[in-house]
Amino acid sequence: MHLRQLLLLGKPRISLPVTLSALTGFLLYSGAFAGAWIQTVLGVFLMSFASSAINQVQEAGIDRRMDRTRHRPIPTGRVKPYQAVLVAQFTGLAGFLMLVQPQSSGLPAILGVAALTCYNLIYTPLKKVTAFAVLPGALVGALPPLIGWTAAGGSLWHMHILLVGFFFFVGQIPHFWLIQLRHGPDYARAGLPVLDELFSRRQIQVLTLGWVAATAMAAILLPLFGVIRLPLAAATVYLATLWLLWSFRHWLVRPRNTDPERAFRAINFYYLSIMLVLVADALFF
Repeated sequence: MHLRQLLLLGKPRISLPVTLSALTGFLLYSGAFAGAWIQTVLGVFLMSFASSAINQVQEAGIDRRMDRTRHRPIPTGRVKPYQAVLVAQFTGLAGFLMLVQPQSSGLPAILGVAALTCYNLIYTPLKKVTAFAVLPGALVGALPPLIGWTAAGGSLWHMHILLVGFFFFVGQIPHFWLIQLRHGPDYARAGLPVLDELFSRRQIQVLTLGWVAATAMAAILLPLFGVIRLPLAAATVYLATLWLLWSFRHWLVRPRNTDPERAFRAINFYYLSIMLVLVADALFF
């Protein structure tokens, strides 16, 4: 198996942002690259890698029928399903062991297993049944910062990390829905439920816009409740939020001019910007 195919099994475009969100949680509590941060980052990356590999085995048949996924390693035959399972077992176990940290009573490892379970045993099967599988799918995105925070020694129930987790949860929903808007016909060809079966195009746009606004409000809570403390960092959040809402203005006043591809890039850029602001605030406050 070539290294490139191995990396594609782990969906690096998903695993790397997941890892960054875990690092964000770690730095929010520790305020520095100290302690077990490398161990935590590697552990989260490997568990995310394993989850993505398992997902590709689970959805190999669907991937073959979709234009956006038919070039993945399993549908093309470059990787056999049993090979992907072996890779997932190795990376998943390695990641779990890295997250079993005595100072945190093993909580990061438990949360890592919870994320993998939610993604592979709840979200993945449920997306074949309903377009609203996005809700448990979004929960998966909220767990990595909690893993990082608890690995650094923080309490799982601290208001600051719960607010960060809430932002990551809410932000995942418009992300997923915009993917469906971009690739709706592809999803339908694969036999997956799509939003178009439940709502009109205009209703989907309004609902998506509502979730974008909710994501913006979740971000605003971070400086308001002291998660982000530097004045410059707080100002950056406010300005980025204004930019996000402005970039979606056509969705409200000119629905025919909406561009899901451009909107997808905008929400991802905003998501990444807030993460970087959180990291900068944690390191320099």
